[in-house]
Amino acid sequence: MPHRRPQAGPTPVFSLMLSLLFLLAGASGARAAPFQFFGYDTASIGVANSNVAYGDSYGVLFTNPALMSRFEPQTSVGLIVYVPRLSIDLMDRPQNADVSMAYYDTNVSMYQFIPDRPIPTVELKTQRHDNRVNDPVAYLTTGFTYDFDVPGFRIGALTVIPLVEVLQISTHYFDEREQYYTNTVHYARFGEWSPIIGGIVGASYSPIQYLSLGLSLQVSVGLVAAMGLYIPEATVQEYGLMNVSETKAVVKFRPIVGVQVEPTEWMSLGLNWRNESYVRTDATGHLDLWNYHENSLDQTVPRYVVQNYDLALDYEPMELTLALGFQYAGWRVQGGATWSRWSNYIDDHAQSPQDSAARPPVNPGDPLIDGDDYAWRDTFSTNIGASYRYAEWGEGRLGFVYSPSPVPDQRGRTNFADGHLWCVAAGNRFTLPVFDKRLTIDLGFQFWRLVQRTVYKDPLQIRDEFPDGSLTILQNTPVTAAEGLQTNNAGFPGYTQKGYLIVTSASVGLEF
Repeated sequence: MPHRRPQAGPTPVFSLMLSLLFLLAGASGARAAPFQFFGYDTASIGVANSNVAYGDSYGVLFTNPALMSRFEPQTSVGLIVYVPRLSIDLMDRPQNADVSMAYYDTNVSMYQFIPDRPIPTVELKTQRHDNRVNDPVAYLTTGFTYDFDVPGFRIGALTVIPLVEVLQISTHYFDEREQYYTNTVHYARFGEWSPIIGGIVGASYSPIQYLSLGLSLQVSVGLVAAMGLYIPEATVQEYGLMNVSETKAVVKFRPIVGVQVEPTEWMSLGLNWRNESYVRTDATGHLDLWNYHENSLDQTVPRYVVQNYDLALDYEPMELTLALGFQYAGWRVQGGATWSRWSNYIDDHAQSPQDSAARPPVNPGDPLIDGDDYAWRDTFSTNIGASYRYAEWGEGRLGFVYSPSPVPDQRGRTNFADGHLWCVAAGNRFTLPVFDKRLTIDLGFQFWRLVQRTVYKDPLQIRDEFPDGSLTILQNTPVTAAEGLQTNNAGFPGYTQKGYLIVTSASVGLEF
């Protein structure tokens, strides 16, 4: 395929956009997780993000940056709106599973292996409830590719910016610790995303007609902070002093490497590799309490408490995609398989699912739960895309995705809500001549279905938060309310997850 060249140099407006995109991409926050499913621009949405062997828009910075050398330099701006209709319906829990007020009269020091003390069920800040994910989210997406008048060479950049007043990040515990916060079950992989800024920059080069190579970088910013906290009076919780001794932002790059081979005019092979990525936030708190000392017989040693808080946001697995494409008489068809290494997944609080699911024996005869059965699995997903140029000014597009769930049956403590996904997509491109350039108008649509999944809990796998045999503090007598399983795990005794999500997009671009 011959390399195409622009007919004129960059305009002042284009130069300004180029500078702005680099600024936004370089200073972006956590990556926008929805777009690893949808695609980063309208053209990618129309073919279900399958543009690995063939592509014609800056969305290939994510799917295969080598493809930038195969189409005209361009710039565009678009709008992406997704509307989720997802639900998690909790089953009615038996009343005898509630943690009673008698827990406050219990000698909790007798079972030191429980680091997180439950709150009596009636006193929880938020009562257990179903989860509804219904809020629409809109993103502005913009990007470009350009060749600097060098045959076969391209650079490109894109950003996605949520159209919200405040950027927010929400984290969740996927076990009984969520009782202290929302007290419900949350989606782990798909549908429940925080609106955040994302950016990718990259370059491609085609040294010969049949081969193109590409490299792009997803940009993220992590945070490291150290804080000091002094409590003058431990019994007065409303007053304390805090000081930040160190705060620094850590920029992280996720490499994406792509290769495209066109051995003939009618066939193409694409290969794309993306490294594992997440945004790490580490915080350390140094807590001082007035008149709080270490045990020492010969000197006074003030005691300092050091607390560490780790977050791992927006996890994306290492992925490898292989795709094969064909084009003939206006048709372009491609399909690919993606291996995703979900077995390395870590949740919002930097824990693996098996660590969260592990549970030591609580009562006599309880089994030891090591958590291995709850490790996430690697998956193979499928993307298929097709386009047909039905006129000089118009091209229709279709796509399909099937993405199996990496999450095993959640019979135990953890509540990683997830299921198999499938998607159908459609799109259209209109092309209009404008002077010596070409104006493009893209429309895209996707319908995602989350296959219904029902979870039934195994009481023997759940942590008993009020252990049998508990004794009262003063009388040292058995607490009868502790007998049996008491837990504030929102997922117990089970739940059903289901729903769908709709994506619509439109963009306007210019080919140089």
